Amino acid sequence: MRLFVLLMLGLLSSPALAFDLADLQHRLGDTQGLSGRFVQTRHLADLDTDLESRGHFTYQRGKRVVWALEQPVEDRQVFTPADARAADDAPGDTGDDRRRRQIAALLLNLLDGDWQALERRFSLTLSGDATAWQVALAPRQAALRERLAEVTLAGGRYVERLRLETADGDTLTVRFSDLQPLAGSDP
Repeated sequence: MRLFVLLMLGLLSSPALAFDLADLQHRLGDTQGLSGRFVQTRHLADLDTDLESRGHFTYQRGKRVVWALEQPVEDRQVFTPADARAADDAPGDTGDDRRRRQIAALLLNLLDGDWQALERRFSLTLSGDATAWQVALAPRQAALRERLAEVTLAGGRYVERLRLETADGDTLTVRFSDLQPLAGSDP
């Protein structure tokens, strides 16, 4: 009988231990700044080939993401919330400007764990727990599904892997390493 009571108490308390998107957003939201390294692998389905690049990044919540490629070429991109707010087509935007703003919005929302912003364009599915989680994002709008099949984000304390699959079968996988909170930015 005692075993039965303990089992029932365990079953009743398990929903309280569930890990949901609000928990994950809070967890990621605790990080005000982060730096680290990345390896970015782009698989081109038509050519059945992989292109790899490496670099480092600095993320400051609410301010910017600095994305610095080191190999095979050097390039530096800075994405800001202003870029993200202008993610939708703006008059006079070229395709490259629009694409850059859309990337900025997606990257900042993903690193922020801003599920409310992401849920406007994606349906979200969380699996795992606080130490090993994964969020799959499936595009809601047909126009977005024509370009993007799925985005997957995975991690533990921080985002550790991002995988973007396009509708034509190409993929972009970014693996983050050497993740360190910026001085004075983590609780």
